[in-house]
Amino acid sequence: MKTTSFLPLSKSIRWITILASIIMLGAIGMMVYEWLQLQQPQLLWVLILLVVIIGATIAMIPRKVTVTDKDINIHLLAWKINIPADEIEKIEYFPHGIDAHRIVGAGGYFGNLGLFTSKECGKHLSLITDPTNVCVITRKTKIPIAVSTADNSVFNTVAEVQERN
Repeated sequence: MKTTSFLPLSKSIRWITILASIIMLGAIGMMVYEWLQLQQPQLLWVLILLVVIIGATIAMIPRKVTVTDKDINIHLLAWKINIPADEIEKIEYFPHGIDAHRIVGAGGYFGNLGLFTSKECGKHLSLITDPTNVCVITRKTKIPIAVSTADNSVFNTVAEVQERN
């Protein structure tokens, strides 16, 4: 059985993303204009660095979760994270979210993406686009992954396989 769930994007994160994108596009446009007028190489380096940082953040945006009885695939914009069912220790649902603190990553722009730490699950990879509905996938050998979900029942397939084993 294969179940696909598209990940929710909360209204606050959506508005932060829209406003920050407008500001960043304006800054990039201004830097390109200044570079064309003044031909200063340091502006070009700042522009390249800004584009790389924005591109890396965009590449980490989670789009959907596909769950089968063999694995969980978290599809990001640029790649996917595959978690085999036998590597999953437990899946916990936090309907009110988790109180996490950023170690490295983006907090608010496109979601809470990157390496975070919290009381609930310790150091974890955060792919949260809606801070109110969070599932934490605890793995046996690697750090946990926190992901937003509109419906936590999408993970029932994996739970059934774990119960059989």
